[in-house]
Amino acid sequence: MKTGFIAYHYPYAHYRDQFARHVEGVARVFRNVTGCLSADCWLAEDGESVVSIVKMDSPGALEAAFATLRSAETKEALEAEFGASPPGSVDGTNDELFVRPHVIHQIVSL
Repeated sequence: MKTGFIAYHYPYAHYRDQFARHVEGVARVFRNVTGCLSADCWLAEDGESVVSIVKMDSPGALEAAFATLRSAETKEALEAEFGASPPGSVDGTNDELFVRPHVIHQIVSL
C-alpha cells in the first residue's frame, strides 16, 4: 500500500524563505530513500504556507525515510547546509517563527 503525508507549515513572512529552503533539503533526503515515489516542497498560492507532500511505495519505506532523517549523519548534513534548526521549528510551536503549529495529514492509497 502506498503511503505518505501532506504537511502544512505556517512560517511568518520573515522566516518563510529560510524555512522553505530547509523543507526542500528534507524533501531531498526523502527522495534519496529507496521506495520514495515523490517528495516536494510547495508554496501555497496565497503565500501563507509552505506545503510538503511526500509519497512512498510502502509504510516501511516511510519509516525508513524518517529513520534516515533522524540519523546523526543526516542531521549533521542538514545543519551544515542550512544551519541549526531553531527550537520549535520541527513542530511549528516557536511562536516567533510560526503563525501556528504545523498540520500534518497521513495519507494512504485507496
